[in-house]
Formats: sequence, structure tokens, C-alpha cells
Amino acid sequence: MPLDPRTRLALGIMGIAAVMIAADPATLVFEFGVVLIFVRLLKIGRGWLHSFRLAVPVAVLVFLVGALSFSLGEAALLALRLINLLSVSFLLFHTVSAEEMGDALRKLGIPYEFAFILTTAMRYVPLIGQKIRSIVDAQTSRGIDLRLRLKNLGNLAALLMPLLVQSFLLSEHLAIAMESRGFARKGRSMRREYRLRTWECGLMAGAFCLLLALAWWERGGSM
Repeated sequence: MPLDPRTRLALGIMGIAAVMIAADPATLVFEFGVVLIFVRLLKIGRGWLHSFRLAVPVAVLVFLVGALSFSLGEAALLALRLINLLSVSFLLFHTVSAEEMGDALRKLGIPYEFAFILTTAMRYVPLIGQKIRSIVDAQTSRGIDLRLRLKNLGNLAALLMPLLVQSFLLSEHLAIAMESRGFARKGRSMRREYRLRTWECGLMAGAFCLLLALAWWERGGSM
């Protein structure tokens, strides 16, 4: 039985908070192991590996900057925390769709306009990524090198200009669709009706207690 979107959102936010609270490398390693367990249970290993490969270069860059600014231990801590944050965020956005995220925010009392902005961003970020890949493929077939190299900086206009034009077209199509569907209409209803079950409230309460226990532990047993 799937969890209510509000439950999934709350658990995801508490997971991100747990990563931010952790100050001990052993705790971060443990949290990374917990993430791997959930990746295994949800059978999303392939998608997680793809995002992990993209996160590794960023983590390496954070480690190098941290090593130059701080100690090696603190640099490794920053890199590991970043990987955990990206992994937990991947789990959250993989288990909560854009529509469910918007419904959860509206159920929590967030105005529809703000929920719509967030859900639209969630839908359009992958779409913009697809358009970037299409533009790169098209320009590469024309002999324009858009690989990330210093000598190719002058070629970036061949990527940015078509992307800018397509972004304006997308925004115009979205505005027309919003107007034709009566975006400003009051009394908007939901496609699905969500109800929090008692055991879900208990699950969130238990997760919050674990988060408090983690904060107490990381502070050396004193609040």
C-alpha cells in the first residue's frame, strides 16, 4: 500500500535533515548504507548509479576545494555529505511524482500558485535536459564541437541561443495552456483525495524521534 505523499515528503525532508546534522564520518557512512538499502528495496539501482556517476565529479571538486581550504578530513566529510544529500534527494524525487508533490503541498496549506511553480520546475528540468542533449547532437552533426574544453568556449553560443529560443517557446506554450484551463479559477479540486492513516502518523513520529536522537548523539549526548 503506497504511502501518502505528505508522509513521503516528510520522510524525505527528515532524511535530508539527518544528513545535515551528521558530523561524524561513521554516521555519514552508516547513512550512505541505509540509502543503499532503500535503493535495493525500491529496485532503482540503475537510476541511482546514473545519478551517482554524475555526482562523483562534483564530490571530487568539493573535496579538492575543501582540501585546499581546510584539512583532508573535513574535505572528505564535505564530499561524503554531498553524496548523501544527492542520494537522499534522488530517493525523494523518485518516490514522489510532481503531481503528488503539488497535492502534498496543497494539503499542507501551501497556496496553489507556489505548489504549481515547484511542480512545474520538477517537470521541466528533465525536459530542458532532453532539449540540451538534442541541441548538442544536432550541432555536433554539423561539425560544431560542444565538449567541455577551453577552446570550445566560443562554440557555446551554438548551444545557448537555440536553448534560449526553445525555453521561450516552452514558456509561451505553458502560458497559453494555463490561460485556456482557467489557472486563476478559485475552488480548484484535486484529482485524488489523500488521507493520512494512523500508522503513517506513527511512522513520521518515529522518524522524527530518530532524528532527535541523532541530533542528541552528534552533540555528544547534550542538548
